[in-house]
Amino acid sequence: MSQQPLTTVLAAANTTTGFHPGLAYFALWALVIGAIIGVPIYLVRMVRERRNRR
Repeated sequence: MSQQPLTTVLAAANTTTGFHPGLAYFALWALVIGAIIGVPIYLVRMVRERRNRR
């Protein structure tokens, strides 16, 4: 058999897990991680801007 290592790993994953997320799954997690990182930065900027106005 002349399979590539990646193909072998994917074939093994296919037989063991049965769960293969699609593009929407990764897009959802990208949004979740972006929100986790972005919201605190946004809040800090809002607070600093409000303090500077006073």
